[in-house]
Amino acid sequence: MANTFNRCIFCFAPKAGPEPCPVCGYDNGLCDPPSWWLSPGTILKGRYMVGRHLAGTPEELCYLGWDLETDTQVEIVEYYPEAIVTRDITHCEAVSCLPGSEDAFEAGKQSFFEKAKLYFNCVSRVNTVTMDFFVRNHTCYYVRKRS
Repeated sequence: MANTFNRCIFCFAPKAGPEPCPVCGYDNGLCDPPSWWLSPGTILKGRYMVGRHLAGTPEELCYLGWDLETDTQVEIVEYYPEAIVTRDITHCEAVSCLPGSEDAFEAGKQSFFEKAKLYFNCVSRVNTVTMDFFVRNHTCYYVRKRS
């Protein structure tokens, strides 16, 4: 990665300086996402920059991302079962499991990884795809190249 990241940290469109993004209008630092979403600009695994939130289900959150090693756009999917976890990004990026839900949370993490691996195996048979799986912030993630 170069010393300067010349992209919007919300949509990853190229931009020249600190002014708002010419594509999406995002003004770095002037975004107020819900406290359970990762903030744009968060770096995971020292490699993946989190951008805007794309979608979510009761079990996971999906973000637009940027792979700083390959300089390509990716999707970052986070295991976040909203019924049994919480996070307040004003204090840290880690997920906290609600008391009494630890076993369900651990079983869900295992299932999340198994589904991600199954998806990867199915898609990689059709075309070349790269995925990464990792644990951070007391939860787990998978990253796939954005098509």
